[in-house]
Amino acid sequence: IDASYGFELETFEFINILQVHGFPRVIGVLTHLDSFKENKQLRKVKKTMKHRFWAELYDGAKLFYLSGLQYGRYHRLEIQNLARFIAVQKAPILSWRQSHPYILALRWEDQTDPTLAETAPRRVDLY
Repeated sequence: IDASYGFELETFEFINILQVHGFPRVIGVLTHLDSFKENKQLRKVKKTMKHRFWAELYDGAKLFYLSGLQYGRYHRLEIQNLARFIAVQKAPILSWRQSHPYILALRWEDQTDPTLAETAPRRVDLY
């Protein structure tokens, strides 16, 4: 999430897709924090973004802060902390997915080669 700009519509659409699939694991990452010159403004933005993120997901959802690029890369310790957090995560039990073995599609298209026989397996795209 670009902290200098805030939440975008695409972010909320992606969160909605995650909600439909039962929230396997969600980690937020705030970037472009180096665009804030004053520390007070930075703390205020972090706090408001964190609370908005929690309102969309759940209270206590993890949000990482990447302060900015230095020589074209993020700071090594920030990336190391993020990687360590991801590495020690335990796989969640997706009981919601197991109890909902269906999919809702608005439309479908048959992508099967028309030259194949009628009894051939079909290739269908769902949207």
